Amino acid sequence: MRNKYSKEFENDMIVLAPFYTLNELLEIAKNQYNSITKRQLQLYLSKRKIRYKDYMPNKARDMGKYKPLFSERIKPDGMVQVKIAKNKWDYKQRYIYSKYYNEELTENDYIIFLDQDRTNFNIDNPKKVTRRESSILSNQKIFSKNPLVTKTGIEIAKLIIKTKEKEKANETAN
Repeated sequence: MRNKYSKEFENDMIVLAPFYTLNELLEIAKNQYNSITKRQLQLYLSKRKIRYKDYMPNKARDMGKYKPLFSERIKPDGMVQVKIAKNKWDYKQRYIYSKYYNEELTENDYIIFLDQDRTNFNIDNPKKVTRRESSILSNQKIFSKNPLVTKTGIEIAKLIIKTKEKEKANETAN
């Protein structure tokens, strides 16, 4: 297969590419050489591993891939995540809680913020609840910006769960 681009063209691209964007290189190539499309130039540079100024390989796929350990990112819902291993992120409140209390959290364990502030990671603010307790807190709208009210809500949720368990036990006994 014959190469339709000259050696001079390749040398120019190698020298110029690091300093120019793809569009700028395209203009240079069009002015000095034959007509070439943007896609043709992009493929030419890619096959020869020539990187231009605005080159971003697999931009969407690689986002977050090369972030250092313990770096943070904020999700659209305001929750903060921490990179804990290669390609593994965890919610910051779960990470802080498990490290501080030296406790392994399960999928059934939720960490809620007592004051409902998702950026307040003071060790007194995150509180471990079960999935069921969290569901009751949410359904009964017991969450509050006041941490004492939320703590009381957690105790109410536990009471509701115990009451339902007792009722179910009484129904099966009869």
